[in-house]
Amino acid sequence: AAYRTLVKKHHPDIGGDNDTFLKIQLAWETLSDPLKKEKYDKKICYSQVSTNIKERNWSGELKNKKEASFSKDNDIKLWIKDVYNPINKTINEITKPLNDEIKKLSADPYDESLMDAFCDYISRSQNKIKKVSLKYNSNEVPSSISSLGLDLYHCYSQVQDALEEFDRYTQGYVDDYLFDGKEMIKEAKRIQSKMSKEKKNKNF
Repeated sequence: AAYRTLVKKHHPDIGGDNDTFLKIQLAWETLSDPLKKEKYDKKICYSQVSTNIKERNWSGELKNKKEASFSKDNDIKLWIKDVYNPINKTINEITKPLNDEIKKLSADPYDESLMDAFCDYISRSQNKIKKVSLKYNSNEVPSSISSLGLDLYHCYSQVQDALEEFDRYTQGYVDDYLFDGKEMIKEAKRIQSKMSKEKKNKNF
């Protein structure tokens, strides 16, 4: 019935489109022949399954990659913002005034007021570095920037060790402790410079 309706509508003798009429004829021949119909059904079924698999896999993989990439980038940005930047800032707060503090003390290391001021600087700095350690250890470093995370750990560890050396110096006036502490601060600054370059190169 559908075939007859379409033939009447699209027959070229009554102004119908010849290509459309031929398609109707082909469809009728295929569907009215059991062997041709079976072959056609298998072809259509295979084609749909294949297309669905390709579309599903491709779109799924693309979506997963996009989501993974976004998540990774977001994790890095958050770690830089919440961990790296504040820790780096605190390290600067400790290391930048150091030379001035040592210079003041060198005027007379045995002057109680000068030594008290230097000890106060050490105490304040040690409290800051404790907070740095807590912040670092409470936030997991994204695996894709593990090298930067390791450098940051080494950097603040150098500062932490340097402060211990300065503290030992205040207890016995042994210059070796002061010298070692200053060398550790130099190393911390070197690591800071390295981290800054890496951060810039990777556009973090």
